[in-house]
Amino acid sequence: MKIAQLKKYAKLIVRKGANVQRGQDVIIQARLDQPEFVKMVVIEAYKAGARHVEVRWSYQSLEKVNVKYQTIRTLGEVTDWEKARFEHYVKTNPVRIYLESDDPDGSKGINQVKMAKATQLYFPIIKGYREQMDNHYQWVIAGVPSEKWAKKVFPDLPRVQAEEKLWESILYVSRATGDPLKAWDEHNRNLSARSTYLNNLHLAFLEYKAGNGTDFKVGPFT
Repeated sequence: MKIAQLKKYAKLIVRKGANVQRGQDVIIQARLDQPEFVKMVVIEAYKAGARHVEVRWSYQSLEKVNVKYQTIRTLGEVTDWEKARFEHYVKTNPVRIYLESDDPDGSKGINQVKMAKATQLYFPIIKGYREQMDNHYQWVIAGVPSEKWAKKVFPDLPRVQAEEKLWESILYVSRATGDPLKAWDEHNRNLSARSTYLNNLHLAFLEYKAGNGTDFKVGPFT
């Protein structure tokens, strides 16, 4: 994929997706698959005026190792430094950018019962922090190809071609080809116009029927 096109996508994520403003802190959560693209997003965040950009790296396979070898108590522990980090996030309200590139089959074989029991331990502790942040911070989720994800979608293509094809698909559905910022401005205007039109109809409900057997009603809207 051309570097210029990827830079446009990075700019779209930062400017339109996350709407980063001058003076804000930014946290980027990413896997190890596309470090150069993550760097592009970091640069775009600083160009948008971000005060500080933190990248939190993770490795999907390592998560399976942790679940396998750690005890439930250890997996469910929230340390003092993690609590302090949550308190800092509540105070500073950083913008969150999630770059997703997971292997669709990456969680196969993981001990779901063990994970659920660990969640029961740590969730009550972090619940209060999350409630303070919910609906108060800017966030966006954006797709970034990984080798295993690409091969899952395009199994008949060689690795490099599969990743290129997945890049093309992501950029297309994200309106990130051509002039992405202009495309999203136009898309948002279109959505607003359609929303206004539907609201002005003062519909009580919508009913859908089709020859394939579809027959359902949505509403009431009043």
